[in-house]
Amino acid sequence: MNLAVVTDLLASMIRITTPILLMALGGMVCERVNVFNIALEGMALIGAFFSIAFVQFSGGSVVVGLLGGMLSGFLYAALFGLFILKFKANHIITSIAMNTLASGLTQFLLRAMFDVQGTYKPDTINKLQDIKIPGLNKVPILGAISGQSIVTYIAILMVILLAIFLKRTKRGLRFWSVGESEDAARTAGINPVVEKWKATLFSGIMCGLAGGYLSCIIVSSFTKEMIAGRGFTAFTAYTFGGAMPVGSALASMLFGFAEAVGIRIELLGSSIPTAVINMFPYFVAIIALGFSSYSRKRKITGI
Repeated sequence: MNLAVVTDLLASMIRITTPILLMALGGMVCERVNVFNIALEGMALIGAFFSIAFVQFSGGSVVVGLLGGMLSGFLYAALFGLFILKFKANHIITSIAMNTLASGLTQFLLRAMFDVQGTYKPDTINKLQDIKIPGLNKVPILGAISGQSIVTYIAILMVILLAIFLKRTKRGLRFWSVGESEDAARTAGINPVVEKWKATLFSGIMCGLAGGYLSCIIVSSFTKEMIAGRGFTAFTAYTFGGAMPVGSALASMLFGFAEAVGIRIELLGSSIPTAVINMFPYFVAIIALGFSSYSRKRKITGI
């Protein structure tokens, strides 16, 4: 395998990793404050739909579409927060309900707003130019970093900012304190519910951006169920990454690489059945989640 092929494979990995990483960062912040959020899939699907809707209504602006996706993710996360924080609903059951609602709602809105079923492509969509990093374009391996969407660089920047925020700022330490002990946080004058609201709404924004990235930048259209399990992969990523920004990013890259390899194998016309290739990323996810659970158990038991 020559360097050009490796560079192309890594560039593909970075593109695939971007939405998974954004959702993983949102879920990771929720995990820090003891909000069990597996509604990432539904939030991203809502973001994907409304991003395309905003593109259509704005005359083709992808920037407006991405902002619309983030806003819709924020509002959908607010609904999730209302159930779990205001009405004290079970986090897991509510998450499942939110994912199911997102699936049905987007299909209903496709028919109601655009009179189509399954897939909708805007009349006009002005694609954003990929960002070329001077000096890296022609460098083997490192050249994979250049030529990516601005959303990819935002995701990388968010990893750095969250790593600093959670460890180096007072507001970030509030998240830690709520996650460690809500009673102790209250004693210190911190309102755990407020911190949980902040984390939940942040996760909605990240998921909305992830959905917008998929619909506006990757495929330029909305298709029902287009998130295709990436929300659950993101959940596995931040769990495997120890609910830390850098760990979550590395785990997201692992799953992105697994999917990129699967796509590459399929394009090469391998004799391996397509179904087996498609299950490869999920197989890696199961192994990663099992390893993470085993490591956590050993840590708790002191072995």
